Amino acid sequence: MAALVPAAVCRIRSAPTAGTNYFLGIDYENVQKLCNISGLQSRDNPQSTPDAHCEFLQQYRKIFIQPKPVLPKIPVFASIVLIKRPKKKGSDKDVESHLEKRYMDDVPRHLKEDVKTLSGILSKHPYYRTRAERLITYKILRLLPAINKRFADEELKDLSAKIIMESWEKSCIVFGYQSFYFILRGCAKPYLLLDEPLRPVHPPPWLDPTLSLLAFGDSFGSLLPMSDNAGHKVLSVLTESNCQLVKISTGQFENVREEIIVRNFAMKEKVIQACRSYQHWPKLSLSKLVQLINWKKYPKDYVLVKEGEISSIVGFIKSGQCYIFKDIEGLEKLPLGQVQSEVKHIIMGKLSGNQSFGEISILLRKPFTCTLITATEVELGVISKRDILGLEEVYRMLLQQTSEPILVNLTQEEVNNRYISLEKEKQWKRFKNKVIKETILYRGIKPGVGKWNFNYSKKDNSKKNPPPSF
Repeated sequence: MAALVPAAVCRIRSAPTAGTNYFLGIDYENVQKLCNISGLQSRDNPQSTPDAHCEFLQQYRKIFIQPKPVLPKIPVFASIVLIKRPKKKGSDKDVESHLEKRYMDDVPRHLKEDVKTLSGILSKHPYYRTRAERLITYKILRLLPAINKRFADEELKDLSAKIIMESWEKSCIVFGYQSFYFILRGCAKPYLLLDEPLRPVHPPPWLDPTLSLLAFGDSFGSLLPMSDNAGHKVLSVLTESNCQLVKISTGQFENVREEIIVRNFAMKEKVIQACRSYQHWPKLSLSKLVQLINWKKYPKDYVLVKEGEISSIVGFIKSGQCYIFKDIEGLEKLPLGQVQSEVKHIIMGKLSGNQSFGEISILLRKPFTCTLITATEVELGVISKRDILGLEEVYRMLLQQTSEPILVNLTQEEVNNRYISLEKEKQWKRFKNKVIKETILYRGIKPGVGKWNFNYSKKDNSKKNPPPSF
């Protein structure tokens, strides 16, 4: 390595230079760079060029590794001695339990456990909540009147996955413009919004005195724009203690409503297209019907349409079943050999999911040839008679061409045969039950009485303890 270093470097080492008396070592990478400067004196070049000589003088100090400068210490003029007192066991827990008890004083007794559970779930970020926790949140929110009255059930289901909780310290101003707040813990004092924006003031004397202090179960703020909140009383509050507030922002609420609208539109379109008559309808015509549909639920044994009447609705069955009844006049035997005529209802079939009814009856004003009664709880997509007749002629013609009436080809002879077969089946069941009972009771055997009431779960101990012999 010494052979590679030029003579100029050797001369520098023999004569110490100012500022290089104390160095930590030599940086050999910079030494290599000095040796590679073009134009320096060497065997092939007897004289260094002026440019190479100037560059060498500028770079040679970098080969010495200088120590890092040490800054002087900052003088300390005064020192404070802190005396640490020994902590008592359980002191932190006592404080936490006292604060917890103070926060829960305003909560009703039957909701205390639910509020604790809700507070623990909402402390997590919505992304990390499980499906079970979202369901628990939805069930607890339904128990709170201020939230349950403000939001629909479907909106509350979606909001339970996005709702958040904010913690505020005492004497903080919480602005509820375009946000809905529910007080979960703590209490707050109401404020109002005046002409100048974001200027909270104390409520005037004419304000309702019941709003002097807001506690658990109260809400404030609004999800509407500022221009629509002129008559709203409490838009902002001043916290009187440490508070935990459930917050629903306007953006979250609007997103949920848009998702519900899109989901309902897709569901209505799916229910219509599931019916065989509407499978080949164009998209534009389907969307026209989807806009008119409303969901309705009917209990069991509810009469949707009576025979001989014009239907008042067009129904698309989403879930459940409906019986198709046909009326027939039959003879009923009475005591002493008398006979009486009665109108009887015969089940001719069923309507289940992916079926519709009522289109032809409304468009052609034809009475129904049968009666529809719900066999189970039924959910229908309903279009009223007024909306159907208010459609454009193109859509009404399309409905008339694709829809089919119920039991249109049914003859009276088929109804009579159905009635006879049902009556024979009833007579056979009565005869069969009668014969079985007579056979069982022939020897006085009655199930559940005497020997037939033997408990087979008990063990028979007669073999272990035989009777004494003579």
